Amino acid sequence: MQLILLRHGDAEFSSPDSERCLSAIGQQQVIKMANSYGHKLPPIDLVLTSPLKRALQTTELFIANAALKNSFQVVDFLLPDTNIKTVERQLQLFDNKKILMVGHLPLLDYWIDYLIGNSSVRMATASLASLTMDCTYKGMATLNWVHHVD
Repeated sequence: MQLILLRHGDAEFSSPDSERCLSAIGQQQVIKMANSYGHKLPPIDLVLTSPLKRALQTTELFIANAALKNSFQVVDFLLPDTNIKTVERQLQLFDNKKILMVGHLPLLDYWIDYLIGNSSVRMATASLASLTMDCTYKGMATLNWVHHVD
């Protein structure tokens, strides 16, 4: 399995949290990331995104600007405070796939730490990371790279 993790772009500060939109800077970050690295991604089998508005906007912008042909699935297990074991159980259903996951902190940082072991990897806004693993279990992944927006 290969996981491509994308953190949403910079978001406006408003309430409720679920309705926070990408800021103009956040939109630019996502477009820049898609333009810089989207064409370097392996063919993606599945795109999964959090249901929060800023993640949905990030997903749509990234897919359009990276010229991906995928539609996406909205999944609750990519919400910011989801338990890691829940994410693990859900992703085990997709073994041997190349998956783009769009989500939030703290989940993405915890997920990387869980899969590769203790790490100092931190996902800034609009960061993109690649992990590979034979199976979705604790400590079984290799971190291939992380790209941050300049």
